[in-house]
Amino acid sequence: MKTRRRRSAVLALLPLVAACSSGPAFNRVIPNGEGGTGGGAAAGAGGGSTACASAAQCPAGFTCEQGRCVAPEVEQNRGVGDAPPIATPRYVYALNPTAASVARIDPVSLSIEAIPVGPGPVALVAIPGEDAAIALSFDDASVSVIDSSTLPSKVTRLSLKRQYAQLTLSADGRFAVAWPDPREAPASGAEGIFALIDVAQLRAQAPAAQAASERAGGFRITDVVFRTEAGRSTKLYVFAKSTISVFDLPAMAGLPARVTLPTSLSAEVTSREVVASADGQVVMLRSTVAPEVAAFDGATLTSLPLSEVATDLDLLPDGTAAVAALRSAGKVAYIELPGDLLNPAGVDVFAVADGGVGQVALPGTVPAGGMFAFVWSNAAGDESLSKLEIPSGRVTRYPVEKLVDEVAVSPDGKSALIIHRANPNTTATDPYEAAVDKDEGFSVFDLGSGFAQLQRTGTTLPTRYAFSPRGGYVGVALRNDTQRRYQLQAVNLSSLVSTTLTLASTPLYMGTVPEAPGITPHRVFVSQAHPAGRISVIQLDTGQVRTATGFTLNGEIQ
Repeated sequence: MKTRRRRSAVLALLPLVAACSSGPAFNRVIPNGEGGTGGGAAAGAGGGSTACASAAQCPAGFTCEQGRCVAPEVEQNRGVGDAPPIATPRYVYALNPTAASVARIDPVSLSIEAIPVGPGPVALVAIPGEDAAIALSFDDASVSVIDSSTLPSKVTRLSLKRQYAQLTLSADGRFAVAWPDPREAPASGAEGIFALIDVAQLRAQAPAAQAASERAGGFRITDVVFRTEAGRSTKLYVFAKSTISVFDLPAMAGLPARVTLPTSLSAEVTSREVVASADGQVVMLRSTVAPEVAAFDGATLTSLPLSEVATDLDLLPDGTAAVAALRSAGKVAYIELPGDLLNPAGVDVFAVADGGVGQVALPGTVPAGGMFAFVWSNAAGDESLSKLEIPSGRVTRYPVEKLVDEVAVSPDGKSALIIHRANPNTTATDPYEAAVDKDEGFSVFDLGSGFAQLQRTGTTLPTRYAFSPRGGYVGVALRNDTQRRYQLQAVNLSSLVSTTLTLASTPLYMGTVPEAPGITPHRVFVSQAHPAGRISVIQLDTGQVRTATGFTLNGEIQ
């Protein structure tokens, strides 16, 4: 499973750089007799037109397939956004940046409380197991804890020393990290500086020096991962361009241990991938310039050479294995952890015949029928989806009617949502088939029968989706700004029938509404563009749409 956004014959790979002596050990695992070449800088550009004999002759992230450089996969995640609303056991919270507030919404009554926070709020996270949230505000460099255990909500604000744009919370809710956006120049030029926030101290209104401290995480921080053991946060891993910094929690005393990343993992940080298990005890990195992946256990970085550059990497829910897409070879590598790191010859490689290989999607939990991975490509122009059973390697290919852009598995592992990509350059000669290719749309897929049902949406683009908590339904938000058409398709995943519901304005984000006693579970929320804030709570099984408008007006209910 991925933490954000943003493999089997063993061949050559780039040389690796040893870690600095003061940090954890860096182990380079190389099979007997392996060489050390390949994976250098690419020559030429031109998505799919440059001639090549190997990926080394292509731009970074491109692969060499049938003598031409093929563009990288574009990994989508329409299920989340940069600053979506969040759900706690009883409430939904949504940012209202223009009013410097957070709206607390009761999804049953649709009552709204406008909670003031610092100006320019940019991030919002839920404190696990509580009706509480933390908001990060950019303009005044502050963080606010919102406690709604009693109403009106209590707000505790802390001023930070500088502006940050990203907020990460530990799984136990004890610590938060405010850190700079790796895509933007940091405030005051403070490269790699982040703030570690002790949430308990903040809530107790302790002095600022006790509630937050600044630390150096290296040049251009890209990822932050908390490690949890026995339900408690024990370490913080800060991934920068060329280093990993390991901080001990909760003391944070002394300097952190530092690991120097090899050139293969630091050359292209915008496309490098870091994936972690929910407890942070398994962390892996994917190189986009060299045929290798690496695993980090908090003390040692171990590289695993692959036959080619992997185009995607994901972890099984329990962290016992990883799967990587080997697009050029049309194969998927199955990496058992930690065994295959020590013995790369144990990596299993499964061929996916006749289907595109570029990305993988796994269920969030192990389904009753066993673990599997969906495999597809949104760069190869293939109208199919493949199911790879794990660990047997059995592959079943399912043709679909349109290009596949994104795949998401339902919470119960029984269904999947396939977001398609329009193909304006279709070569279909049948006028009807050509029109289907050019349309936007999505399909819902039933795993038990292997049947996919297409829903064409014309020029209206699927932009967000959310499954109901237990599966059974999915909502897909659609928007066409030119025609001002805003809709939600409520899909029954048993019958595969979609119902079109109208939204009042442009859908921005979606999420799942927490269950409540006596309330059916098939509810989602959709936040929408509106000067005063707007959010709709939608009952997917009945089609009921209840909209609250005016976060700054304490809730005009429509």
